[in-house]
Amino acid sequence: MGPDFRTYKLLKPVSRIWAAVSSVRNRLFDKGILRSETFRLPVISVGNITVGGTGKSPHTAYIASLLARSGRTAILSRGYGRQTKGFRMVSPSDTYRSVGDEPLMLSILLPDVCVAVDEDRAHGIRTIINKVNPRVIVLDDAFQHRKVTPSLNILLINYNRNILLDCPMPAGRLRESASNRDRADIMVVTKCPQGIGLSEMESISAELVTARQQRVWFSTMEYGPLYRLSDHTVYSPDISTPILAVTGIASPDAMVAHLKDTFREVALISYPDHHRFTSRNLLKIGRTLDAIGSGAIIVTTEKDASRFLSADMPPGLIGRIFVLPIAVRFLKDGDLFDSLITEHVESFEKNNSHDCT
Repeated sequence: MGPDFRTYKLLKPVSRIWAAVSSVRNRLFDKGILRSETFRLPVISVGNITVGGTGKSPHTAYIASLLARSGRTAILSRGYGRQTKGFRMVSPSDTYRSVGDEPLMLSILLPDVCVAVDEDRAHGIRTIINKVNPRVIVLDDAFQHRKVTPSLNILLINYNRNILLDCPMPAGRLRESASNRDRADIMVVTKCPQGIGLSEMESISAELVTARQQRVWFSTMEYGPLYRLSDHTVYSPDISTPILAVTGIASPDAMVAHLKDTFREVALISYPDHHRFTSRNLLKIGRTLDAIGSGAIIVTTEKDASRFLSADMPPGLIGRIFVLPIAVRFLKDGDLFDSLITEHVESFEKNNSHDCT
């Protein structure tokens, strides 16, 4: 796990201020001066230290799907980028404007899981308990949200951006110092190359693990067959089909590399994470698609798909948009990871039958 990224030396003095402020805040929580709530049901946090690009949504979906097999499961997200406030249950009929693109995507992908949004996570948990009484709640992107103490804290780390070599914002992309990984019970190194060896895994684990009892897993992303956005029919284009990849995610590199391994001609239009597609954007996308060729298609992510569906689409464009699904696969001891998650919930229920709120 090495650096393939830049940090900005001139901004490091500001980064030290950022790190100092977050360190003081964390100490206040650690000492109990700032209050953190616990709950009577298991709350599993899935988050990161790096801003974007760790595969948080696919891992959240993986864990929630696993837990939903044995009981009612809920996901609580902040709902980044939404135009509403407060608590809101998510349904597939919502738009990204009302609930955010990631919660909407999770609601569509996981119809058996209750998905909700609330910027106040403690209030959101209490509301979910009152409304649907789930067996377990998965907190999406809550590693820094110290007002809730999760029963299990999972930290995701991008293989391609070593947090031990990165630095806090704005010089780097860390939300807080890498030393705060000691709050994690489990660390998952994500987006690993499929050929990573056991010796490299062991070396990375030794670097990441602190004095606490922690476990490290390694995962990669696997892509499924393309499906048409308008009707979800599976589509298998010829390798000679020209592809226009259009993304509004933090890190499109892996997706583009996969497409280039599959198709001969791949172009890219990349927007910032959570980007809202405007009429001007769609006109540019349509013109670029036509310039590539009459048989060209757009390929986008499941996260971007929710924003495309809510956009004012020019006639004929939506039928040429295809979605590339993504899934998590653990490279070693995946069954053990699954068992640890499910056993945590069972153990919590056995040992915490009283109400802790």
